[in-house]
Amino acid sequence: MRVLLVTSWDTSCGIAEHSRLLKEYVERADPGIEVIPGADWLNPVALHARLAWTKESPDETIIHLNHHDALHSAWTPQDVQQLRDQEYEVVVTFHDTNAGVSDQPSSAKLKAFTQVDSSTIVHEPVGDIKAIYWRQGVPDAAVDPMDYAAEFTFLAYPQQPILGTVGFHFPWKNYDRLCEMTAEVGWAMVILANNATSTDTARWRGLNPHGLYITQFVSTPAAIQHLAGCDATAFAYECANTGTSGAIRLGIAARKPVIAFQGCRQFRDLLLDQLGRLAICWVDDWGGLARVLSQNLASSRYDPSIVHLATQDSWQQLGANYAKLYRALTEGVPL
Repeated sequence: MRVLLVTSWDTSCGIAEHSRLLKEYVERADPGIEVIPGADWLNPVALHARLAWTKESPDETIIHLNHHDALHSAWTPQDVQQLRDQEYEVVVTFHDTNAGVSDQPSSAKLKAFTQVDSSTIVHEPVGDIKAIYWRQGVPDAAVDPMDYAAEFTFLAYPQQPILGTVGFHFPWKNYDRLCEMTAEVGWAMVILANNATSTDTARWRGLNPHGLYITQFVSTPAAIQHLAGCDATAFAYECANTGTSGAIRLGIAARKPVIAFQGCRQFRDLLLDQLGRLAICWVDDWGGLARVLSQNLASSRYDPSIVHLATQDSWQQLGANYAKLYRALTEGVPL
């Protein structure tokens, strides 16, 4: 079976990385499935042309839109309907979700997709549509966590605690404030932000000289290796963005304590999950974050509750779920 995955690919992009993990874990779960990513297919005309040229059998081929509103702006529900009219099964994973309630309704596009596609996947509960709810997956743990004391000289002393974070550098992720906060309470800082500039890192180093600030792209395993070398990770986001955070899954993958601002809408899915609510150290504000760093965290190789959360939400399980869905759609196998 082939899955034609409409996505960005081989670029520094959260959707591209989600697609890479999807391909890896689906093919690991079911070697009989080949996931074929295609960035050219972000233009639906290109995908329609490929199908017309290759004459791929709908019995052996699924179309999967790993949908992000900006990337898939050219795709419409009418394009999906055209594929369905040709008897192709079409899966849509929709990343730009809202809660689906009166003050946060789903977009008209998402609602229209659910009327024409074969299955819709969302990463958080959405109240005004019918969809499959699977949270974003957590990748495998680091095989060899980073030993910062042995390999780097940025620490003030070998036992200095380290706070780590990861993700594109956007103002609402508060990296400047994290540097200030960690310096105030005596922690070192590790930031992985591949779109940050030399000006950003110089400013961060001025705020906390005991820091490692990486601006080149690092792979998911390398990012987890870095975060697993920290004593805790933090995601001090202040935003009401749509969708759910992929970056915090890397913190969970590190299996160390995870601290997060519970006011950020992008963490809603984890707050609604009983294990996620208990495993993550939720704080309301910067005072709460400072208190956690100053009082509540004990150094350990791992946080057992985060290990449990990482196992529950693992990409291994998610990849198997997608593989079963593909089989169910094309072969009539019960999901």
